[in-house]
Amino acid sequence: MPQNYTITEIPGKSRLKLATTDTQTVDDKGVKSPEWMILMDDLLVSDVDGFNDHCELFGWYGESSRLTTGDVSNQLFTSATLKHTDLTLLLPNGGHGAQLESKMNLGIPISNIEIVRLGNIKSTKVKLQTIAYTNCRIQTFQQQLDRIVLNLIVSSKTNTVFVYDNAGTNKGQMVSKVDYSKNTAE
Repeated sequence: MPQNYTITEIPGKSRLKLATTDTQTVDDKGVKSPEWMILMDDLLVSDVDGFNDHCELFGWYGESSRLTTGDVSNQLFTSATLKHTDLTLLLPNGGHGAQLESKMNLGIPISNIEIVRLGNIKSTKVKLQTIAYTNCRIQTFQQQLDRIVLNLIVSSKTNTVFVYDNAGTNKGQMVSKVDYSKNTAE
């Protein structure tokens, strides 16, 4: 059965709504592997094989954009700035919570964040997509009972989608890279 999602409003000043994994699904019985996981430097842990330095990611939001205006000359010769919203993450609280809050308080960046979407192909756990962010600075840290909401500024993003055919054979990957600090893309 595919993963179910729900839209959750995050309390606070931002009034942000996130797509989050729905843990209230009636049909769920027993234990299941997470669909989304996250790695943040060496701060996180899990019992999921092959992802012991990750933890489950309950929800996230990030939006890339390219703002164009005809101010330079006309619409054929536009100024174009690559931009990313704050990256908002919803993850479980744990020992890493205090470490993340300390990084925010001290202005220490997180050098590597990797969001991973997992899937099962032929009874094997595989990566369907990874989104890597580098040099991220925590802007806000909010604890809501057993969950943490983080808002981060990101410097670069690499989005990798792994392609599988109908037989489950890996056919390669498609990659998009953006460095927001240099305004470059591949």
